[in-house]
Amino acid sequence: MAFTHGTLENEILNAIWTMEENGVNIKDISVSEVLSHINNNGNIRAYTTVKTVMDRLVDKNLLKRQKSGKKFCYKSVETRENMAASAINNLAGQFFNNDMRSLMRALEKQCKNVKV
Repeated sequence: MAFTHGTLENEILNAIWTMEENGVNIKDISVSEVLSHINNNGNIRAYTTVKTVMDRLVDKNLLKRQKSGKKFCYKSVETRENMAASAINNLAGQFFNNDMRSLMRALEKQCKNVKV
């Protein structure tokens, strides 16, 4: 499964993971809830834009959608940790010939360049 996705897709996935990690019931994770979470972080998005992207994430098998009354509710297919592990493995394979130690050295070097 390819885990490449755009900025808004990342915002949506992170919003859903955060809500799930905070114990929000799946029946409460609607487009409106995700939109509210994203907009509270200072990124003002339109409802229709978020809905369209969430439906695309369903098509990519990154979210599941179920009908709850008159609205749809969403949940992640994979946890944040599983997605991160897959991304790390892909990064190691693509750039470091699956050598995790080389990847770690590159990450350590990059961390030294980060100013806090």
